Amino acid sequence: MALPIPKVSVKGGNVFETLISALVIVVAIGFLAFIVVRTGTGHLGSYPLRVRIADASGLMVGSDVRLGGTKIGSVTALWLDKGDYSAVVETLIRDDLALPVDSRASITTSTLGNPYLSLSPGRASEKARPDSEIGARRARRRS
Repeated sequence: MALPIPKVSVKGGNVFETLISALVIVVAIGFLAFIVVRTGTGHLGSYPLRVRIADASGLMVGSDVRLGGTKIGSVTALWLDKGDYSAVVETLIRDDLALPVDSRASITTSTLGNPYLSLSPGRASEKARPDSEIGARRARRRS
């Protein structure tokens, strides 16, 4: 028994359907562009920067790094410096930003309860270079 062959029509489509389809595609592209701009993922270049803080409670790999409430990077690693017991946070920061070497960092929690690393720029004229470190080391006590 042979399978039936469907009849295919070469008849042109409806112009209205074509216009609606084109409009849906344009809206989808516009929505994606809006999301990329608003989430800060539109920038591709970054450089590593270490941040030393006293307490990194709640921070995890993948947490946001923000400056003025705007995402400028993400946390890539966390570890404890056994010499002075401070937390060292490895981050990737957008390469179009150069932070002063005296910038400060703190852990802040968003309204949804997600902690992120908040950076406050300092006033020094010298800028932190890639693979450098910001945040003060605590002075060691002498016994």
